[in-house]
Amino acid sequence: MKITDKCKLFLRDIYLYDITSCHYSILENAGFDVSFLEKDNKKKRNIQIGMLMRDNSKYTSLLHNTTNSIINEYISINKLKDEEIVTRQYDGIIVTRPLNETSLTIKLELQSNIMIFISSFKRNSYISFDGHNASIKGVSNRYPAVDSLYHQFLSTTNFINKSSVFKQMQKLKDLFLKSDNPNLFCIPSGDDSFIVYLKEFGDIKISKQTSKILDTDDIDKEWYFNFYIKPFTQSLVLEFS
Repeated sequence: MKITDKCKLFLRDIYLYDITSCHYSILENAGFDVSFLEKDNKKKRNIQIGMLMRDNSKYTSLLHNTTNSIINEYISINKLKDEEIVTRQYDGIIVTRPLNETSLTIKLELQSNIMIFISSFKRNSYISFDGHNASIKGVSNRYPAVDSLYHQFLSTTNFINKSSVFKQMQKLKDLFLKSDNPNLFCIPSGDDSFIVYLKEFGDIKISKQTSKILDTDDIDKEWYFNFYIKPFTQSLVLEFS
């Protein structure tokens, strides 16, 4: 993922569009027999199409090239300027204005009106909020405890008020650095095991049982803050200073 360097690191009121049932729609439109695919079960459908692509490279080429062409066509027909395209994803785009045309042969559907969008400082990930839910893209090794903090921060911060932004950023930092809850630092790694970053040993794998007796004073809390939170607070510091 690459977020354009032509837009600000912090944005309000932008729009996420993507192709409805992308690979299924392309196959159906191209005249392939899709009757065996689970149309109404997204997970099963994607697995089935993934197996087709694995077993026959012509499907991979067709689907990737057609998806790319469809997005190109929508960019062209809507006369989107480079600075209006926040990021281009595989089967969709995030843009700073609503699209006038979204109903070509294969539809590009509005998925979300994004109220708050924060790019990481390096522009390779983002967190966003649509008024109800947080979305996190490009952040590796995510887990529920961290996602919950992103959601809490995005949903409770008044991004119009500079002092509110900095106050909430400090609270978020304190949550990591002062927390005595070991579950906040246990990154799931397979069944009943976790990765934890310790001050003296770096990352180690521990069992679920060990996680219950983990002393948070031994945890490298700075690593977690720097990895999960700082890329976004750096952007906010720049935009709100």
